[in-house]
Amino acid sequence: MALTGLDIFKLLPKTNCGECGVPTCMAFAMKLAAKNAELAACPYASDQAKQKIGAASKPPIRLVKIGPPGAEVAVGNETVMFRHEKTFVHPTALAIAFSDGQPLSDLRHRTAEVREYCLERVGEQLRLDLALVENTTGAVQPFVDAVKAVAGGTGRGMILMS
Repeated sequence: MALTGLDIFKLLPKTNCGECGVPTCMAFAMKLAAKNAELAACPYASDQAKQKIGAASKPPIRLVKIGPPGAEVAVGNETVMFRHEKTFVHPTALAIAFSDGQPLSDLRHRTAEVREYCLERVGEQLRLDLALVENTTGAVQPFVDAVKAVAGGTGRGMILMS
C-alpha cells in the first residue's frame, strides 16, 4: 500500500533544514509521496524511516528518449499504472516492424509509406513514431543494410532486434 504524504512526514526528522532542496519536511514528504524525490536526499532520515518509506521514495521509471531530435519519443518518467488513475503524460508510441529478410527495394518502398502514414482518430493525428528492424536472417550484413535503409527512409527512432 502506498504511503500518503502525511504518513511519510511522520517518519521524517522534521528539522526543516532544507538540505534536501525543499524548504520543509512536509513539502519533502509530499514530493516523496508523488514520487518526485528520493529519500536519499534527506541526510537525517533514520534507518527505520528508510525501511518503512521504501517503495514510496522510489523514483519513477527513468525517462528514455528514442529517436532523432524533433521526432523523439519519450518513454517512462511516469508512475501511473492504470488509465483511470490519471492521464498519461507521454502518449503511446506507435511502431512498425521490418525484417532484414525483405528485399531492400521492398524496404525502401515501405519506408516511404511509413513516412507519409497518418490516421485521424477522434480529431487526433496519429503517425508512426518508431521503426523496428528484426534480424530474422541471423546474418550481419543483411541486418546492417536493412537498418540503414529503414533509418534513412523513415527518419524515425529505431528499435533493433537481433
